[in-house]
Amino acid sequence: MKLRSRILGPAAAAAMLCAGTALHAAPAVAEDAAGWTLPQLTVSNGTIADVTGRMVLLRGMNVNQLNDFAQNDPKLPTVAPLEDTDFAQMAALGTNVVRLNVAWSALEPTPGAFDEGYVARIRTAVGQAKAHGIYTVLDMHQDAWGKAVGTPAGATCPLFMGRGYGWDGAPGWATITDGNTTCNFIHLREASPAVATAFQHFYDNTNGIQDHLVATWARLAAEFKDEPAVAGYDLMNEPNPGLRDPFTAAAQLGQYYRRAIAAIRQGERGGMAHLAMFEPSAIWSAFGIDATPPTQDITDPLAVFAPHLYSESINVVNSFPTIEQGFDLAEAVAARYRVPLWTGEWGWFGDPAADESKVNRFVDQENAHRMGGAWWAWKGACGDPHVVAGGNTDKPTGNVNSVACPSGTSLGQPAGYAVPLARAYPRAIPGTLASLTAAGFTGNGSGRLEAWYPGAQRPNLQSAGISGLTLTSVNGGWQVTGTTSGKYSLTQPGVPDNSGAPSTGSASGSATGSAGSSDSSGSGTGSSGS
Repeated sequence: MKLRSRILGPAAAAAMLCAGTALHAAPAVAEDAAGWTLPQLTVSNGTIADVTGRMVLLRGMNVNQLNDFAQNDPKLPTVAPLEDTDFAQMAALGTNVVRLNVAWSALEPTPGAFDEGYVARIRTAVGQAKAHGIYTVLDMHQDAWGKAVGTPAGATCPLFMGRGYGWDGAPGWATITDGNTTCNFIHLREASPAVATAFQHFYDNTNGIQDHLVATWARLAAEFKDEPAVAGYDLMNEPNPGLRDPFTAAAQLGQYYRRAIAAIRQGERGGMAHLAMFEPSAIWSAFGIDATPPTQDITDPLAVFAPHLYSESINVVNSFPTIEQGFDLAEAVAARYRVPLWTGEWGWFGDPAADESKVNRFVDQENAHRMGGAWWAWKGACGDPHVVAGGNTDKPTGNVNSVACPSGTSLGQPAGYAVPLARAYPRAIPGTLASLTAAGFTGNGSGRLEAWYPGAQRPNLQSAGISGLTLTSVNGGWQVTGTTSGKYSLTQPGVPDNSGAPSTGSASGSATGSAGSSDSSGSGTGSSGS
């Protein structure tokens, strides 16, 4: 795809220089993709922003279709194919980011290797997402350390322990368990001596295994150093504390993060710096415990705090913290680091009739905290360890899309969640976003505004301070663009501030100011996929 000339603001330039990344003439703003713009992202005034001076809300999906899962059932595929139609369907829900799970085991299958074929698949996915107006976060994913921690067939577990499954993440050659059992307690994948030991050897850099992952990060960052549609890098998914207490483990994790970010910046030399997303220990989501790395380890100007917010969903104590308390806790920690907040995973896995109200409460909190996140997950296959380990090969798992299981039952999330996931929001907001609710938003700044509204009917909008306001019918909803100058607002009359259902407005409604549509063929509110 042809790229426009680079637009680089002072904040982005300062961030790159502070990160030690040399500047050159690499383009920082992607050509319009499906009518949306995807400039290089940066950090400005404690928020995720782009280099044109707009605050950017990243809202979308986790995609695990390139992950390298252990095949616990040889009859079942572990992932579904990742195709261009996936990104088209995500775009029809208003998605503007995917958190693409990538695997260390596939990137470095043998010590020192770097699988260019796997990188090519990642590059294809990034390009397909970009063509549909979607950024990509490259997430170094792991669950329960890796594929090699499954309990072997015929092995007997100790009393009160159950068999462990193989998962994803580290290659087998980097899995050091000291012979400890791969069985676990009460079916918790992380509660396995083998998993904890493998993590501790990683933190201790036994046989240089941490060095290997750090070097892999440098090589991966070098591959995408000229790509503005890559939003950033998630340094490790849900890291286990290993064999140490939570606070010592957090310090070990901080040391890895410091090394990984330095390697990424080295790999980006001669290109552009991307966001560096860091997570707390896995016990954050389980117990709401603030086990976060020391602040002195997170000094990069493009760092973003990216915890997983599963309050009232799959946290161990289901009523604590509440959805609202989880957001407040996360925001307080982000403020301590002086970095933006973005949640890399969130989701519900039950009946939408019971849980849709919680999903709407979550989106209301995203609005209240003026941030985004990525739903878990877009599409699951029946052999995915998340499904096999839970015995759910014929039950819904929370995925938006679906794959037919051997039983003939559709595996995936019922379409009921598609409505709250497709709610209206501003994708890119010039200057400062002053307020954001279900009813609309206000801001102060000059530039190109981009917003998403779902539904077949043209939304009834009222605007102030926005010129050239244009409504374009796209698959699944409406693309709203305009130019702001100073204070501005865009609202939907009659919609309450906290709304469970996105308004489709009136078919005859028009926006204040100059508004137009490229066609009238917009489809209904998002599809749950095929």
